[in-house]
Amino acid sequence: MRRSILIFMSLGLLFVFLMTGVFIFFVPVAERTIKKPLAEILSDEIPGWVSHEVPLSSNPDGEERVLDVLNLDDYFSREYVRGDTKIMVYVAYWLPGSEPYSSVAIHNPDSCWVIAGWNKKERESARKMRLAGCQLKQHEWGIYEKQGTDTHVMFWHLLGGEPNEYIEKMVWTKSGMDSFKRQFYFIFNLFQMGLDLGKEQLFVRLSSNKSFNALEKDPYFKGILDSLRVLGIEE
Repeated sequence: MRRSILIFMSLGLLFVFLMTGVFIFFVPVAERTIKKPLAEILSDEIPGWVSHEVPLSSNPDGEERVLDVLNLDDYFSREYVRGDTKIMVYVAYWLPGSEPYSSVAIHNPDSCWVIAGWNKKERESARKMRLAGCQLKQHEWGIYEKQGTDTHVMFWHLLGGEPNEYIEKMVWTKSGMDSFKRQFYFIFNLFQMGLDLGKEQLFVRLSSNKSFNALEKDPYFKGILDSLRVLGIEE
């Protein structure tokens, strides 16, 4: 029995080294298209809104843990408030080839928010729509609820500027099976996308206490959406 466990562990380590070698030596790394810090290309002051920076955690230790888990290269996290309307903009950036696509994709509301106690009330994948004069690229949409409050969300995982079409399948829960499956997401990426896995990555999340249909009627909402166009969310 002990010998079988050692053989299994050895094969597992060999597999990890093999996949690491594939990623390092065979995956072509694309050029960056976003060459400035997010804080320079995104607006912290938008007419009609009062904004403030939102930390990734409520305490410094938690912030450090989040940054360690995400292993991102840059991020922008800010809430815009006008009257009783609140809009949260979260953008995370990874340099080309710095992280496997699946390692980024699993950190989405379907995973992180649900694990944290949110309820997923409605969900639509690969959604396309025109919003406030902007023809949005394919994105994910949902309504999530916690403590009786609904939050309306749309988000993108952009790979070299194009939406990740497989993000709906990249979900991480607390179950042991999902944690096991997570180790093989890189193989899933290879199967679906070949070796084209070295593009820069953006995760863009727009969330609000108001529905997007209601926000579209707000003349000041367009300013927030316009500020995000530089990220490539528009067709």
